Amino acid sequence: MTTLPTSLPARWRRPSRIALALSGWLALAATLALPDAGVVRVLVVCVFLLLCPGAAATRWARPTPWHGKGWPLVVETAFLAVLLSLCLAVLAVEPFYLTGTFTSTRVIVTLAAMTSLLALLPTPGSRRAGARPAAPDDPSPAAGTGPDPTTKPPHEPDTKPDTKPDTTARTAPGRPPARPRSPGPPPDDRIAVAVVGAGPYGLATACHLQAARVRLRVFGQAMESWQAHMPDGMLLQTVPSASAIATPEHGHTLADFRAARGLPGADDHRPVPLAEYIDYGRWFQERLVSGLEPCRVRRIRAAEGGFRLLLDSGEEPLAASVVLATGAVPYAYVPGPLRACVAAGLASHPSRHRDLRRFTGERVAVLGAGQSALECATLLHEARARPTVVARTSAVLFDPPPPNGTGERSRRPGPGSPLGRGHALLGAVSRSGAACRRLPAPLRMELLRAVPRPSGAWWLKERAAGRFPVLCGRTLIAAEPGYGVVRLRLLDEHGRPEDLVVDHVLAATGYRVDIRRLDVLDPGLRQSLRVFAGAPVLTAGFESSAPGLYFTGLAAAPSFGPLLRFVTGTGFAARRVTAAVTAGKRR
Repeated sequence: MTTLPTSLPARWRRPSRIALALSGWLALAATLALPDAGVVRVLVVCVFLLLCPGAAATRWARPTPWHGKGWPLVVETAFLAVLLSLCLAVLAVEPFYLTGTFTSTRVIVTLAAMTSLLALLPTPGSRRAGARPAAPDDPSPAAGTGPDPTTKPPHEPDTKPDTKPDTTARTAPGRPPARPRSPGPPPDDRIAVAVVGAGPYGLATACHLQAARVRLRVFGQAMESWQAHMPDGMLLQTVPSASAIATPEHGHTLADFRAARGLPGADDHRPVPLAEYIDYGRWFQERLVSGLEPCRVRRIRAAEGGFRLLLDSGEEPLAASVVLATGAVPYAYVPGPLRACVAAGLASHPSRHRDLRRFTGERVAVLGAGQSALECATLLHEARARPTVVARTSAVLFDPPPPNGTGERSRRPGPGSPLGRGHALLGAVSRSGAACRRLPAPLRMELLRAVPRPSGAWWLKERAAGRFPVLCGRTLIAAEPGYGVVRLRLLDEHGRPEDLVVDHVLAATGYRVDIRRLDVLDPGLRQSLRVFAGAPVLTAGFESSAPGLYFTGLAAAPSFGPLLRFVTGTGFAARRVTAAVTAGKRR
């Protein structure tokens, strides 16, 4: 993404950085010295909040291929600056709001300090004068990684370049090298694309590729992960209007499914039961991905002409490209202190349990403050277990209900988001997956961690509030298994130690992408991929550093933001993957 400083003449860059660094303190001075309703004060503060933090942050983004100073550069830079300013403002406001210490002065001081740091600190990997700009789709390298050892350095001015003719294909800097063409016709058994996985992302990708007339095979059982790795009785946190699997044609939403089954229409005030959503996914598959092959892919390895897949049937088809839509289950995260308890069978992730009634009568500590933790604790309580929620947050929050078209709409308008209305930052990020990919890797990871904030669905509050103990502000420091119980060592928000003895620990701590745990990939192929923070580095078309290997769904969220954590991201991902695959076929 174009950065403001690189688009300015060299003699202006340093003064512009100093002006950005001082802008927040000027806004603070206006806040303290000028009258509350003064026009000058409002103008100075609004300009700072809407533009300056984001303008300083754009210094840390990568440049686009525009080398001139035309209007596209100015428009893109201004749009990115405003978007980043809004994101940083929300991040600055939220801690004060949650702790009840919010004042405009504190927020402006926080943003002023942040803007000064972003404006004055040297950006990592700043280009030297005369260095070649990066290609637009060059993924940001992981923090702490060096240059690609396979990239040849440019010839020195006094060095005579090799005069032998270059018979290899030339590629843009940072792009994965093109796969060499085979001298003869492709093997008869080679398919264009293999889609591995038949959840929402796999099904959406498959039907988009079919609409583009791409020859493909789809492997997996429809909605298998949802069926096998989510607790019975669960309801979707996302509203029905944001839970449709994307398709190039109309008529396959959750409302269409309910109409086809003769059920009442879906609306945002009625949460969707898990069983109904699984039926919807299978109904979708039967109509749009009829060629689904219900077999498991055991291993994928690189081969001449593409990738060789080993199926549980013994067949080994060859695919020119592979789209991995394996879902979130491989990335289930359990905190390090619980590893010994997991080995002893005294701790687990919720994805390991289909029926929580097995814990009836037991004391269960549920770690987390998000929807998964609160709903698991509620289901445990309703199954006559004895749950205790242990959360690091200072309070347990629930989403506001959707507007009902009357006075509620005026009180809680809020922008739309994958979880309904009222999640402002999530709504903004979810509409800018391409822009998220251009952000610096540390900022992308922070957005992925903090957006959306941990909370429960609005419909869960009545079933959960006051039904079981909730320990807020607790940090897990150790877990000691022994004699069929677990002793949890906790620290409260004041640093005081506290012990909690339970029969089992349910770590509803979410998912963290780490492709080292993706056993379906051959170890050699896995180790050859470029990664950052455990996630594959992806191009704008979701292609990894292995040409022809695509990742979608949660594995792509570290590159494209929180949108890819929700079903509503299937359209964005499927369109991008399809465009990249069809463009590759034309080359």
